[in-house]
Order: sequence, then C-alpha cells, then structure tokens
Amino acid sequence: MMEYEFMAEEYERHRKKKEFKEKLHTSTEYIDWLEEFTKKYKVFATDSFLYDEDKINEEEKENISLLEALFETIYQYADDNYIESKTNDYEIFFDLEHNGIGYQIGLNYGQGSAFYCLRKEEPEKDSIKFEQLMSGEKLPSTIITNMKLEELEKYIESLVEENVPVEAIHRKTDTVLQKVKVMKGKK
Repeated sequence: MMEYEFMAEEYERHRKKKEFKEKLHTSTEYIDWLEEFTKKYKVFATDSFLYDEDKINEEEKENISLLEALFETIYQYADDNYIESKTNDYEIFFDLEHNGIGYQIGLNYGQGSAFYCLRKEEPEKDSIKFEQLMSGEKLPSTIITNMKLEELEKYIESLVEENVPVEAIHRKTDTVLQKVKVMKGKK
C-alpha cells in the first residue's frame, strides 16, 4: 500500500471516530446495536472476525471497529470524573450500564492489542451509566472533589505567598501522596 493510501485510510478512520463520538452524545443508536449484537456474540473484540468476516455484515464490521471510539469516550468521561479504570494482567477496562445490562468495555494488550466488549447480564454496582456518558454530566462526587481541589490550590498559593519554598511544598506533597498510596494499597 502506498503511503498516501495509508494516510487516507487513517484520516477516514479518524473522521469516523470523531463523528461517532459526536453522535454518541445525541443518540442511543450504537448502544442499542450493542445490546442486540451481544445477544448473539456475548464477547467480541475488534479482531474477532478477522478470519470469519462472512459471519457479520458491513454495518456490524463498522460498529465493531467503533469499539475503540467508545472506549476512548468512556476513558475521557472517567478521567473527567476521577473514575479509575480497572485492570488485570493485560487489559484495562470500564464497566458500562444501559437498560439494566452490564458491559465490560476494554482494551487487551500484549503482543498485539484489541478493543473488546463483554456483555454481563447484570451491571456492576460501580458501572458508568450510558445516559451519564451521553450527557457528559459531572457526577456529584466530581463536583465535591473539584471544590476540594480548588481549596487545596488556594492553600498552596497562600503558602507560596507566605514564602514557603515551592520545592519544599512539592517534596512534602509528594511524600504525603506516596504514603497515602501505600496505605491505600494495604486495604
């Protein structure tokens, strides 16, 4: 394949992802498709049908390829709301809920990588609700966290105004954060 053909394919892939993300905030079309598709294929990945393309139609191929964009959208929402991703050996994932159904949307990585979806009959208690993802609404806990972080920011600024060396503040906050991480890891 020529370099310009590759660039054109990458541009088209990027355009489709952008269009998908914009549409995801205004329509349940994709999650409705996912609900129906996962009745037949409870778990699938972006590389699941590489050798069995005849099992799925063009719309399904397109929608499967959009798992990456769904994952990215969930990842951004989670980051904006201080929701930690879940991980295990070679994957990172989030739990999503819609219509009382749970979905694990993730990325498997290792020698290669693929985005995947696993349908769960019941959603996890800490699942991100698809409606929240669509609206982009901030969670109440996020609003509270942001207020506390603003207080911390003002306090640090006041320390600097009182001539406490910035490097001393940095070292102390790093030390406290490391200690908290260790304590949190023991639970």
